[in-house]
Amino acid sequence: MLLAIREKVQGWVAWAIVIVLIVPFALWGIDQYATGDRIVVVAEVNGEKISATEFMQVYNTQRIRLRQQFGDMFDQVVDDEVLREQVLESLITSALIRQWALDNRVVISDAQLAAVIQGADVFYEDGVFSQRLYQDLLARNGFTPASFERDQRNFLLEGQFQNLLASSTPVFPFEKQALLDLQTQTRHVDYVRVDQRVFNKDVAITDEQIAQFYAANEDEYIQPERVSLAYVTLSLAEIAKDVEVTERQVADYFELNQRLFAVPEQRRASHILMMNRGDETLAKLAELKQRLADGEDFAELAQTYSEDPGSARQGGDLDFFEAGMMVDEFDQAVFNLAMGEVSEPVETEFGFHLIKLTDVKPMQLPGLDEIRDDVVAQVRLEQAERVYFELLEQMTQIAFEQPDSLEPIVEQLNLTVATTRMVTRDGGRETITSRRTVMEAAFSEDVLQQRLNSAPIEVGPNETVVVRIAEHQPSRLQPLEEVRADIERQLVREFSIARSAERADQLLAQINEGVAVETLIGEGVEWHPVGWIERENQQILPQITAAAFAAAKPVADQPTWNKVQLVTGDSVLVRVNEIGRSDQADNPRLLAQVEQILLETYQTAEVESLMASLRLTAKIDRKSNYLSLR
Repeated sequence: MLLAIREKVQGWVAWAIVIVLIVPFALWGIDQYATGDRIVVVAEVNGEKISATEFMQVYNTQRIRLRQQFGDMFDQVVDDEVLREQVLESLITSALIRQWALDNRVVISDAQLAAVIQGADVFYEDGVFSQRLYQDLLARNGFTPASFERDQRNFLLEGQFQNLLASSTPVFPFEKQALLDLQTQTRHVDYVRVDQRVFNKDVAITDEQIAQFYAANEDEYIQPERVSLAYVTLSLAEIAKDVEVTERQVADYFELNQRLFAVPEQRRASHILMMNRGDETLAKLAELKQRLADGEDFAELAQTYSEDPGSARQGGDLDFFEAGMMVDEFDQAVFNLAMGEVSEPVETEFGFHLIKLTDVKPMQLPGLDEIRDDVVAQVRLEQAERVYFELLEQMTQIAFEQPDSLEPIVEQLNLTVATTRMVTRDGGRETITSRRTVMEAAFSEDVLQQRLNSAPIEVGPNETVVVRIAEHQPSRLQPLEEVRADIERQLVREFSIARSAERADQLLAQINEGVAVETLIGEGVEWHPVGWIERENQQILPQITAAAFAAAKPVADQPTWNKVQLVTGDSVLVRVNEIGRSDQADNPRLLAQVEQILLETYQTAEVESLMASLRLTAKIDRKSNYLSLR
């Protein structure tokens, strides 16, 4: 529940434009907007222009980041139009913040800007800031010093904007305690379940009812346009299976690349995490470190004070991990500790940590016999890669020059034609039809209407397909006889669900008149004693838990009831007998988490409120060209 609240505090801030100090990406599609005197504009905010260059920089950065995050699922997960809209709105937000700051005389001084830039390790050479390296890195990433420093100033200004609002949103002790009491509350419950299936035998659906339902709901029975695809696949993995590898090649490759197969050093650490509350947090961590020096157990202190709920239960233990698996600051601290040593407080984006190194597994260099299969596979892949790209070039040429059939590709490249099931434009469950790029090609003018081969489509790393239409079914209204059985089942189910709800209402009325619950149990009516439950429990279904905690509190030792319909259609009457207070309501770690959640919630609401006001009074002109810029 606390996690659910935390997730809801994500507002426009999640899409605010953070121009990091250096991002290793290559910009493209920018020069065309910056040539000559003509500046292409994608939006105006109170007369301030947002250029296509700015838009494309942010759009390309976000696109690359999302592609790295989602990998092969990028096309299925990321909607390009939505991404473009989010980027444009974030740029508009940034412009509104700059204008607000100007009106309110909020500025980032040159000294502040210089301190941030000169504090970035990426610009350091031999331990000191390097102007040459600074300019070189900017140039290689598409920035001039002026444009980079402008972006950095804007980023710092947006942080200042949020910090100013955050300082006006206190959290009072009674608020956090009340919320924690509510979230950790326990309830003693039982429930009655009325099974809807027992009413199936009580109804006989007539032909007239079926016909009437069909006529009233014809839209539900329109089958969308569907296709089946024939396709050929060129796969590096398949090519590699046929590559012959000699013992000499295996031995030579292993000798040259032995460290590629090394098992990296792993370290095991425990930590105590505390949210960043400034001097208060540092003082507490200093106290804890002294207690550790005096001989107290790290695990026990972590269980009591750590605000990382996942590891706190394990005494702060994070198990083994390799370098690079944690955030940089944490990673560097762990891999510079001696065995058993406890770090000074380490600041990360999550707060401050005390870290103890508890175990080390040194790097291991395996012998060839131990990893022979892996080495053989790698040699095969490297040899197959050259063949793959040669065949891919041939596939591309044949698909273009002989677009009326897959046979020329099959014959010349020795591939096999496969066929998919019938699918709509939304795609299917098969790997090939689950790819958005494949479905867009399948329903394109050339492939669907002209019946031509598609261009080669990459569907995975080193895996490419060419598709064409094998079968096409236009959109149609399914005839009544084809859907009669489905309609009859639906009508029977609707009747039974309604009868189950009516029966539950009758039972509740009898209970309220004083009839004992136990005397009402019969066919299709089940009694389930449960006992004490928390909001997060494995004893009963989540829907029943939600109904139990939504019920009114018992008054004068009289239980209260609540009714809920399950996704199965069954009706449930939940009885709440008593309200309890959990020991967790006094847990200082949970109390600190609740305080942080409330603070973030209030701060986000404050920011969103001001932004809504700024947008309401602003003159914003969005151009449509941002959807088609390349």
